[in-house]
Amino acid sequence: MGFLIRAEFPGKPPVTKELVEGGHLVLGRAKQATFRIPEDLEMSRLHAEVLVDNGLLVVRRNPESTNPVFRDGRPMDEFGLAPGESFLIGKTKFTFLILDAPAGAAPEAVAQSPAAKKPSGGGGAAPEHVELLTMSAKDLYAMGDPAGRLKYSHLLEIPEILRKRDRKDSFARIAAVLRDSTDGVFACVVTEEGGVLGEDRSAGAVRYQPSKTLIRKACAEAPQPTVYSWSQPAGEVATRQAGLDWAVCAAARIPHEPSVVFYVAGSQSSAGSESLQRERARFVGLIADMVGRSMAMDRLTTWEGRLERFFAGPVVNKILSSPDLGDIEPRLAVSTVMFFDIRGFSKRTEEKNEDILQYIGELRRAMTAMTAVILEEQGVVLQYMGDGILACWNVPFQDLSHVDLACRASLRMAEAFSRQTGGWRCGIGLHSGEVVAGAIGSEQVFSYGLLGATVNQASRVEGITKALGVGILATEDVASKVSPSVAMPVPVGRFRPAGMSSAIDLFELTPAPGDSRRREAFQGGVAALKSGDFAAASLAFGALPAEDKPAAYLRSLADKLSRTPPRDWDGVIELSQK
Repeated sequence: MGFLIRAEFPGKPPVTKELVEGGHLVLGRAKQATFRIPEDLEMSRLHAEVLVDNGLLVVRRNPESTNPVFRDGRPMDEFGLAPGESFLIGKTKFTFLILDAPAGAAPEAVAQSPAAKKPSGGGGAAPEHVELLTMSAKDLYAMGDPAGRLKYSHLLEIPEILRKRDRKDSFARIAAVLRDSTDGVFACVVTEEGGVLGEDRSAGAVRYQPSKTLIRKACAEAPQPTVYSWSQPAGEVATRQAGLDWAVCAAARIPHEPSVVFYVAGSQSSAGSESLQRERARFVGLIADMVGRSMAMDRLTTWEGRLERFFAGPVVNKILSSPDLGDIEPRLAVSTVMFFDIRGFSKRTEEKNEDILQYIGELRRAMTAMTAVILEEQGVVLQYMGDGILACWNVPFQDLSHVDLACRASLRMAEAFSRQTGGWRCGIGLHSGEVVAGAIGSEQVFSYGLLGATVNQASRVEGITKALGVGILATEDVASKVSPSVAMPVPVGRFRPAGMSSAIDLFELTPAPGDSRRREAFQGGVAALKSGDFAAASLAFGALPAEDKPAAYLRSLADKLSRTPPRDWDGVIELSQK
């Protein structure tokens, strides 16, 4: 059975084009259009395509066309027409009709499917290259191939293939599914730049170089597939070399990674009708979409698993919802850094490895509890160091309350640790300053980390907690910024840690509201010690309870300096051990 499309433009005689089942026309004003209406200035150069499928006329508007396509007075991008029905583009009315031509009559024009055209053997003729419009997303997920011409059951193999860890083998198997299911000669999976990830070709087929033009278009339209057909084998160098004249291409978008492109091509003998080409496009598009979704989910799961080792849940969500992963690339930032260490664990286990095993369960419970507090206070766990933890705040995302968060976490950890371990003690050092923060390591293995003097300073501060016998020490950069509702900093003196040239003022961090009388006593004693009035300092610290360990340490130091006054006292307490 034959069909006609009749175009009626006001003031001009009607024009008709004949179509057969599977036949295809492009409507527009341009010379490239196979059904031209140059008089209608409201029509785009390539406005829409039509094709006959199972006796119906399928009309699809080109997304790049300026004006709509109207059916029954309503704009529509895609619809089907039965014989006798019409649609409107600009001022031109198109009507779909059944051809009732007398025997032997020659049609005015025949628009066949590009795949059905026979290649011309004449030399010198310019090859005609026909591009079918990219399949719409709606069409991609429509029920297809009722005749069972394609092996849609092979789609069920894709999830199992993707479970393989060897990506090269997976892509090679997917290429085999593409070629076998579409009756192609050559299939491959390539990168957006054309690098081969996997390929498959029938026996005797030469190596085929995919069309870069088609790859670019598929990447731009991902995951919607595009079909190319060449009416002559000389359409492109690659096609001429391989003897192929149709190709289907679709790309999978994976967030933050180059697109992966799925490509299958075949010969004239396997081209089939226009509807079969569209089924091939649907099949390739579905594979691209399935693989893309799977790879994106794998990547998300991998990143989420890595990030949850270091970041609190809200921070992980921020990173994963970011448009790119630049937030964890190394950069300069201000951060509050914490060093946490368990007192006495190394001493208990220093003689035998069997002793470590004896306490490993208790250690794990303690570290789990400490980590939970850090994450609850929006901190980042950077590293576990045996019986220690390195954590930080204000990276990778800015949080103006980072000092309060770090101080609150420290106080909670110290309090929880004493209940958790039943006898073990801990030391915590806090410092705030500029760092280099970001993903560090190698291409294969990396972690989020900090570099810079601020990190070293926090480590040294934690070490001083041992000498003073306090749970938490903070530098002035932290003590001067913490909110009174969070903690009370108590000055304990000016120290020069071992191995460092600069001196730092340190403060014991106590829970708010704190003991103001104790703080005043420390302020007076520390001021006297700095000025060299060692007797006054001893008297001030001696007024505090004997069990006050930092007061006892500073009183003992003041008494020692009083007995043997130094020549050039600058108020700095020198420490010889880290």
